[in-house]
Amino acid sequence: MEKNASPYPQRMKFLLASGVVLLLGACSDNYSPPTSATDVVETAGGQVRAVDRLGMRSYFAIPFAAPPVGNLRWMPPAAPAKWSTALAATKSAAPCLQTSASPFRLAGDSEDCLYLDVHAPTGTGPFPVMVNLHGGAFNTGGTSVYADPSPLVTKGVIVVNVAYRLGAMGFLAHPALVQDGAAGNYGIMDQQAALRWVQDNIVQFAGDKNNVTVFGESAGGFSVMTHLASPGSKGLFNKAMIQSGNYGNDRQLSAAQMGAASAAIADTAITAAKTAGVGGINCEAGAVTAACLRSLPDPVIRTYLANAISTALPIMVPSVDGKVLTKSVKATFAAGENIKVPLVNGTNENEYALYIAINEAGRRAAASNFDPANTSFSLPAAGYAPTIAGLTAGTGINVNDIIANFYPLANYGSNPATQPSLAASSLATDLGFSCPALRTSQRIAAQGSPVWMYEFRDQTALPTVGVANGQYYLSFPQGAAHSYDLQYLYNLGDLGNAERRELQTAMTRYWTNFAKTGNPNGGGTVPAEWPAFTGPDKVLGLDVASGGGVKALSTFDADHQCTTAWGRIVTF
Repeated sequence: MEKNASPYPQRMKFLLASGVVLLLGACSDNYSPPTSATDVVETAGGQVRAVDRLGMRSYFAIPFAAPPVGNLRWMPPAAPAKWSTALAATKSAAPCLQTSASPFRLAGDSEDCLYLDVHAPTGTGPFPVMVNLHGGAFNTGGTSVYADPSPLVTKGVIVVNVAYRLGAMGFLAHPALVQDGAAGNYGIMDQQAALRWVQDNIVQFAGDKNNVTVFGESAGGFSVMTHLASPGSKGLFNKAMIQSGNYGNDRQLSAAQMGAASAAIADTAITAAKTAGVGGINCEAGAVTAACLRSLPDPVIRTYLANAISTALPIMVPSVDGKVLTKSVKATFAAGENIKVPLVNGTNENEYALYIAINEAGRRAAASNFDPANTSFSLPAAGYAPTIAGLTAGTGINVNDIIANFYPLANYGSNPATQPSLAASSLATDLGFSCPALRTSQRIAAQGSPVWMYEFRDQTALPTVGVANGQYYLSFPQGAAHSYDLQYLYNLGDLGNAERRELQTAMTRYWTNFAKTGNPNGGGTVPAEWPAFTGPDKVLGLDVASGGGVKALSTFDADHQCTTAWGRIVTF
């Protein structure tokens, strides 16, 4: 008989599994959950089979909701159909439809995408659970990027990677889609459905459903902030970790604003598709119905709707729909109505360098010039002020004053060719990431919730943009840019040297300690005590040894000019 195969016929196995699920509520005192993740796990939907890997077992592509297609397109996630044959996927499911021109979009995307992966240790549980919400500006990304979380899992936690609808499919709030008074935020509802799945099923993987940490980077971190502000997320997690996710706390549109913007996007896409001769569109711009939207052919979704959204990316994020979010994230926290749990909150020292790098890489690609000594593709001095004006539009600041008084080019090295890139990166990092993160930590600490704040500072972090054939071709160093901390939590590639691997060990120890105990210092040995956040002088710096190592920082506010330059602008 096959290892771990059941002696029961398949139909009997299904009936027995259903009976177990039904009896759990009535006979929980007599139920003994498994103490380890087995080769085959019985979930509420059916069996899933593991892929044995070094130090962990991975269960890929488990459906947590029905495919959001056809009549379920732009609807809250529905329960998945049960299955009778054990699922035995060996890799993550297709990523959700990528509606962006981002260089990080993943291939092979699909509307049928509401699946999650469970990665469990091979030891004896119950294990704390870390639920990862991936980044990608709410337009790109997927679970496959995080398919090897062994640096975390081998330290005794379960990691669950969650897919969710993106861009138009996840956040369009067309007035025709209003149901029960709300539309939009389907991507956040997907995440909530996945968190409920964890509550219902993770015990079968030897997980502790009463010790769940939700975490994520970039849009994943913004998602965590959204859950902290969403009434529907209460009770679904016990702790939270935000990585580079405080960039959008006050950017949620109202339901009316999101509805108007969504209607304009749909009208633009339908008009463009019809002009191009695409058939199968059952409505006209200005008279769009829910039935029409749900029956739009694939080319309209993939090409024309995506193109219409690409000019309105800032709006394809969570909105105040009145259901998932009853107030903006900022207003919810200001009113003290946010979910209060222990929190880790952090940011990277050079966040915006990634975006400056993407722009330079695009210019070089267009010219097929990848010589880093040729600096003509870098941001010119004449482009510095206009770049900042675009980033600060609506804040009321005087761009020339802010540059002259706080971010003059002369402060950024001796090379005039790289000064504008470095200066723009510094200013945008402070305004968009560092200072909002500081204000969030201050707000949470004032509420009395435990919070720990960090800054990822490794200037040697391996870049993902600007590299070809193993050679770096951009004119300026990116340092600790946005997302470059992820390689220290997941196996994304060879870290290259011992001190980066030591930093990986330190970071994953802090992360898993927090997941286990609610304190990043409690559990496995850490290189330095991480002080609980009580003010800007209590931030942990995460760096390689040659850059200063892991140590407490006392100058975060001054380093990022949060009080001097941005005190009036950045509030939370």
